[in-house]
Amino acid sequence: MDRLDFEEVKKHIDILNVAYHLCLEIVNNKGYEYKVICPFCRL
Repeated sequence: MDRLDFEEVKKHIDILNVAYHLCLEIVNNKGYEYKVICPFCRL
């Protein structure tokens, strides 16, 4: 993926919305960095 494509996607998609729709549990956030529990490790 080209850097410009990445920037365009980043403008339109919020990673927190993606995490929410995937039912990922956010365990820690520090500024702009988020950590979630891996959905495969909970099985």
